Order: sequence, then C-alpha cells, then structure tokens
Amino acid sequence: MIKLIAILLLLTTNAYADRITEMFPMEECQYRARLASGASWLRIQKMADSCETLKILWHGDETQYELSYVKKWMCKGFTLNLDPIKTGDLIYINCMKALK
Repeated sequence: MIKLIAILLLLTTNAYADRITEMFPMEECQYRARLASGASWLRIQKMADSCETLKILWHGDETQYELSYVKKWMCKGFTLNLDPIKTGDLIYINCMKALK
C-alpha cells in the first residue's frame, strides 16, 4: 500500500513540473534559439514595437517560470537587432558554449 501511495505522489508531482526544466540541455538551447529568432522575425515584420508589445499565445497551463523564461528569451531576440537566422545562431552557439 505504501509503495502505491509513493508512486501516485511521484506521478502527481511530475504532472505539475514545467516543460523547460524537463528538457535536456541541448533541447533547451534549441528552444532558446527558436524563441529569440521568432521574436526577431516579429520585429522585422513590424508586428511589435518593443518587448512589451510582443504577442504570445499561451496554452493556459504554463508555470510562472515558463512565462518568464519565454518572455526573457523572446525579449533578448527582439533587442539583438539581427535577422532571425543570425539571432537564432548567436543564441544557440552561446548556449552550447555555456554547457562545456
């Protein structure tokens, strides 16, 4: 009975974990690069004037950490003033170097 309770507790705590902390480090670097290059594309297309005006569609089940993480990396990509490909490359390369 105690084993069953322990398993159920592990399953429920895992269900509430955010998606970012569950990523492998290389996946997180790719995710950062995608967020930054997407924001750079929005800047070039004039769909946003500043980081605060970036429109992000949320699912509704994001944790506070996920919300701040996405906003942080999109804002970095927006403010780099590079084209989307260079923005993504720069963010990805810097992230991968930090892993070494």
